[in-house]
Amino acid sequence: MNAPLEIPPLPDTTILMVEVGSTAHGTGIDGGEDHDQLAVIVETPEQLMGLDEHGFKTVMQRTQPEGVQSGPGDTDRTLHSLRRLLRLAASGNPSILMTMWAPVEFATAEGHELQELGDAFIGRHVVPRYRGYMQSQVKRLLGEGGGGHGVRGSGGRPELIEQFGYDTKYAMHAARLGFQCIELLSTGALQLPIASPDGDWLRDVRYGRVEFDEWFERTVELDAALESLLEDESVPRGPDSKRIEAWSVDTHRAIWDKAI
Repeated sequence: MNAPLEIPPLPDTTILMVEVGSTAHGTGIDGGEDHDQLAVIVETPEQLMGLDEHGFKTVMQRTQPEGVQSGPGDTDRTLHSLRRLLRLAASGNPSILMTMWAPVEFATAEGHELQELGDAFIGRHVVPRYRGYMQSQVKRLLGEGGGGHGVRGSGGRPELIEQFGYDTKYAMHAARLGFQCIELLSTGALQLPIASPDGDWLRDVRYGRVEFDEWFERTVELDAALESLLEDESVPRGPDSKRIEAWSVDTHRAIWDKAI
């Protein structure tokens, strides 16, 4: 067994680090999940306006070497620049949007402000992103998508397929996307961990207590609900870009002023 690697300290201009992944969603197996983190870094003036055209590059840090699957007790940390995170969140990326409501592990005043900005990212534009992710995962589990090997119920975890007949973790995450998109557009926020009864049903899927056909029928219903949200004019068409950009400019300036 490989000895755990040490994850470096957070950069000085970190404004937020949250817990993400199954545990944050409340859909993981007790004691059976790794620890997923996402940190937000404000780029320095040199990174943003210097000769390196890419600025701060997204960094992955793990307590296991690359190529070794993380397990219980391991940590996987992703570091994004604030600019990149805002662009991804504004585009409706589900994995990034949850940052606005995820459990906080470290935050400055600016980090708390970022989470308070969450409602500015909500709009009907997120529906195709959530729906697209969900549909691609459903197709894979039906054996119609890449990685499903043409076998109904398959996925990426052979131990779950052998035990339950399908990859229950993959299936749970597919349905979770549907529930969370509906919640986001109907309430203006995400509750993490996912509240009951939706959370209870998702955990039942994860633990293999839901038959494949029941899971599929429920995801079809979720997909239809997402399609109807595309025409719901009570929800903004897209993100509040002006508000997001104004806050981003003010925050970069504030962080840089502190460093002088």
